[in-house]
Amino acid sequence: MSRLVLFSLLALAGCEREPESLGIDQLTPSELDYVRRYVVLERARAVGLADPALGASLLDSLAAAWGDSADVTARRALPTDPSRAAAVQDLVRRLLEAEADSLVFAPSPRRLAAPLPAPVPPGKPG
Repeated sequence: MSRLVLFSLLALAGCEREPESLGIDQLTPSELDYVRRYVVLERARAVGLADPALGASLLDSLAAAWGDSADVTARRALPTDPSRAAAVQDLVRRLLEAEADSLVFAPSPRRLAAPLPAPVPPGKPG
C-alpha cells in the first residue's frame, strides 16, 4: 500500500503545469509597458558594457524619463496571479534570447527605440 502512495506522489510531482506561453499580442497594456521597459533597459545595459560612458548616459536618461517611481510602476504592472507572472517573465526571457546576438555583438543606442523582436518559440533554444 505504501508503494502505491509513493508512486502516486511521484507521478503528481512530475505533473506540474508549465507556464502558459504568451505572445506579445496577449499582454495587457501594463504588462506590455513592463516588457518594453525591461527590453529597453537590457539594450541600454548592453551599450554600457561596450561603451561605459555612453551606457551611463543612456541609463541616466532612462532614469530621468521614467522617473523615481519606475520600480513601483513596474511592480504594479506585473500580474498578481503567479502563473500569469511566470508566463510574462518567460516571454521576457524568450524576447531576450531572440535579441541575444544584437545585445552581445551589436549593442547600439539606436536599438533602444527598435520594436520588440519576435520571441523565441517556447521550448526552443535561442
